[in-house]
Amino acid sequence: MLVQTLGRIDTVLTSLTNDEVFAEFYYTVRMQAIQLVVGVTPTCWRPPFGDVDDRVRAIAHALGLRTIIWKYDSNDWREGTANITAADIDANYEALIARQQNGTFATEGVIMLTHELNNFTMSEAMKFYDQLKATFKYIVPMGVATNQTQPYVETGYSLPSFDQYISGTTTISGGPSPTFGSTGATGSGSPSGSGSSGSATGTSSKGAAQKASFD
Repeated sequence: MLVQTLGRIDTVLTSLTNDEVFAEFYYTVRMQAIQLVVGVTPTCWRPPFGDVDDRVRAIAHALGLRTIIWKYDSNDWREGTANITAADIDANYEALIARQQNGTFATEGVIMLTHELNNFTMSEAMKFYDQLKATFKYIVPMGVATNQTQPYVETGYSLPSFDQYISGTTTISGGPSPTFGSTGATGSGSPSGSGSSGSATGTSSKGAAQKASFD
């Protein structure tokens, strides 16, 4: 499992002062909630609601955090709210698959936002996994997709490069590589949608059109 950070899900970081943004990253996210509990310090984060600007991004960068933004939102977290049904979420997954099939991602990969919130969101990911795997040539963890072989500040944890991963080397050191549901599909892109904690995948320079990742 690859540990990344999100921040408090109800926090719109661009509305905070510099000191508040720093505190959000350093005390709540980077140190207290993750490093002191899990024992590793993440090197990337996903903005709650996709809300980020250059100021927030710069503060994150100063603390050693790369900003990861999804390109396609499953909106799975919205099921049961505002008349959003399970069929609506199914349609979101199906639309992503259709876009890959019609060549929308012919020159790039895609990061899809999914969530580990409840049985429904996890069941959706599991239900569509085989279809996604059949549609995209590669489904890889975010760190692998971006060739981030050193995922944490601490040493002793290493990920394979993209080339190593697709060649069958899925583990380097520090335990098993991420699996679907902890990290997922491929890509790079601009913010869309909103959400809370989830899993992620990304793209690499090779075969981008055939890769997918989940955030």
